[in-house]
Amino acid sequence: MVNELTGKIIALLYSNKIPFHDLIIEISNFNIKRRIAASLFFKTYESAEIRFISKYLQNYEGTIVEFGASIGVVSSTLAKSNPKAQVISFEADSRFIPIIEQNFKINGILNARVCNEIIGAQGYEFIPGEDNTRGKITKSNQSDSQLASLKDLISKYDFPDTFVLVCDIEGAEYFVLSELNFQNCPLLIMELHPIEIEGALITVPDLKNKILKLGYEIIEEYGSNIVAKNNKIDFKR
Repeated sequence: MVNELTGKIIALLYSNKIPFHDLIIEISNFNIKRRIAASLFFKTYESAEIRFISKYLQNYEGTIVEFGASIGVVSSTLAKSNPKAQVISFEADSRFIPIIEQNFKINGILNARVCNEIIGAQGYEFIPGEDNTRGKITKSNQSDSQLASLKDLISKYDFPDTFVLVCDIEGAEYFVLSELNFQNCPLLIMELHPIEIEGALITVPDLKNKILKLGYEIIEEYGSNIVAKNNKIDFKR
């Protein structure tokens, strides 16, 4: 049922404003594939992340940082579920920034903002895989001033001492995990992807082990999506 044809029909019936739980998601932008309309309508869109947010991240009053905002569905869900929180979302593709901002506006969301930033590390190039398949990280001789490390973003956007992190960035989460200081982040909701680094494969189990070594306990997982908690930081839901 989640395909281009079904999506086209649903988009037509709903005039490109698709109901999704308690949100309305605008998908009229030509950069959005029509099958997204079907996945939104049938509630399969990022279903694990949405379920984890519903279970573990309700009425949080701190800062929530999201990497990989896409069209703003998870961002909007985070903001609606946590009305006293401040949500800072980051999206690498500049074409999606006005889409996200439009979806914030449609849903009356005032406690979220989106920033166009590309997570990475100087001296390396990230090549995403197609449809969330295995990406690659390779060394690069070219300096890319657009790349931002987690440390760069914490400084640039003045993150607070602690923040919850929600992350789905198709393999570039390896960069985030390489810098993440577990003392700053009591809760982590992340979709993990296998990643090839200079020819060596880093698997999803490898990334889980990396999370455990950072001091987290993985408290729930579904497929490649995990929820991890740092028990050394008091986290009040």
